[in-house]
Amino acid sequence: MKTENFIPNTPFRFAIWCSRENKWWAIGAISVVVISAILTRIGVYLVKILTDAAQAALTEPEAVSEFGFWAFAFAGFYLFNEWFWRISGFCGMRWITRTAAVANRDLFSYLTGHSAAYFSQRFAGALSNKISNAAGGLQNLLPQCLWNFLPITIGLLGDLYLTYNTNPLLAAVLGSWVVIFGVVTFLLVRRIHWYALKHSEAGSELRGKIVDSTTNMDTVQQMGHVRFEQEYVGTYIWKEQSAHLRRWWVSEWVLVTNALLLALFMAAMFGVVYHLVGMRMLSVGSVAMIVTIVIGLERSLFFLGHMIVQAVTQYGQIQEGLSEVLQPHSIVESPNASNKTIQSGKVSFKNVNFGYHESGVFKNFSLEIKSGEKIGLVGPSGAGKSTLVKLLLRQYDVESGEILIDGNDIRTMTLQSIREAIAIVPQSAMLFHRTIRDNISYGRLTATNEEIENAAKLAEAHEFILELPQGYDTLVGERGIHLSGGQRQRVAIARAIIRNSPILILDEATSSLDSESEMYIQKALENLMIGRTVIAIAHRLSTLRSMDRLIVVNRGEIVEEGNHERLLQNSGLYSRLWGSQVSGFIDT
Repeated sequence: MKTENFIPNTPFRFAIWCSRENKWWAIGAISVVVISAILTRIGVYLVKILTDAAQAALTEPEAVSEFGFWAFAFAGFYLFNEWFWRISGFCGMRWITRTAAVANRDLFSYLTGHSAAYFSQRFAGALSNKISNAAGGLQNLLPQCLWNFLPITIGLLGDLYLTYNTNPLLAAVLGSWVVIFGVVTFLLVRRIHWYALKHSEAGSELRGKIVDSTTNMDTVQQMGHVRFEQEYVGTYIWKEQSAHLRRWWVSEWVLVTNALLLALFMAAMFGVVYHLVGMRMLSVGSVAMIVTIVIGLERSLFFLGHMIVQAVTQYGQIQEGLSEVLQPHSIVESPNASNKTIQSGKVSFKNVNFGYHESGVFKNFSLEIKSGEKIGLVGPSGAGKSTLVKLLLRQYDVESGEILIDGNDIRTMTLQSIREAIAIVPQSAMLFHRTIRDNISYGRLTATNEEIENAAKLAEAHEFILELPQGYDTLVGERGIHLSGGQRQRVAIARAIIRNSPILILDEATSSLDSESEMYIQKALENLMIGRTVIAIAHRLSTLRSMDRLIVVNRGEIVEEGNHERLLQNSGLYSRLWGSQVSGFIDT
């Protein structure tokens, strides 16, 4: 991961950034469009020549051949110009599709560098939507800029040149109108942009709520809260509808304003043409050219109003996506961070201070864990046990103090090397909607099929996997829903086994299992813990009796430590927790 926000966070600079790998396609497409737009304006001038030649042919028989020449030349020129437009299409499609792919790739890559705190405060569905909005908006905005805005801009310059050569008064009218149109459009675009941004934000929020609700649909149905959920999501549906309506309302007024400006432009231009014709200052060909210019501008600028509305909407979607995804990383690697290969797995917490927001969790916390030692973290909920694990994984940074692995401060190590040194078996194993083989090999992506099956055997998972319809190639469903809790846990253990890391973290690995599943899991964990430094968290204190040492934590401090028997004799917090569980007062 990079040490800074290296991706531009404004749509224009972001588009340039994403085009860097395809710059020659971009340059080619833009260059050909410019040439094509100039050729189109030359075609408008040919209308004048052709019309004058036609008028001459009507009165002078010898001029018929000249008219024929210009007629065929015009047809050939049209085909030539169309060929250039098609070249721009071939270049543009490669530039734009590849640029959108780069946008998706780089934004997702940056997203994965955020800390646990970032993801805990946001909907996964909303984040996915932010990326698709930014990349999709770019994919829609670039064609509009390339084939609509750029040709119209070149065309206006060409029209100014042609009208000036015909009569400066026509150029003055056209130039004045362009300035007025540009200023009014700029002011309207700023207003549309604000409403488009609000609409995009409301849409992202709505999609996040829908994903959150559908993800927890089992709970919704089990609790009988379908109606409540419909009403809850419904409030965000109407919020999005209201934002959409406001944006559309402003957009319609933009189109009304454009129509009025176009009407004034046409009236002014034809008024000047009428005056000049009366003064015998324009030829029939010149009139035909001016009419062609006016009609062409009317059509282009009528659609330009719609295009501006769409473009501003896309711009707002890109900006909204970038502003969310490209927030600075709270966990960054040092420029000199190195890839350390951890061998022994010794872990040290030295005078660690840490808290969430303004709430302190650890104050001058110190703990030494020897290589190969198996310790259990014990304490009431909120004591800081899971936070300690997150600090070790550097999902959060300590405020002061240091955490060492094999004597290396984890802030001097790459995040990759820290996490390769640690294998985790969580309380609730989250599996990908992929095959069992894929989920096990996620522990080590280069694992062979033989290694995957050996890991499954050690995890007591091989037999149930073979009973599945496609064996190791069975899809497990979203979050592993097609498997039971015990089966998911054994797949997670197999994943940890194949990872073969020197440090193992067991985070409530058996707390939610039935007795039969727990029997399989305990045997699998015994295989997994061999030769590793183990940090185990459990509310079921009976599962920690085999640990070399138990660390009792309360309010971020170590209040007791020792083995099971010694701690019972101390009659301290551990003894009280044990007594409560034996008596059945604490949910186990």
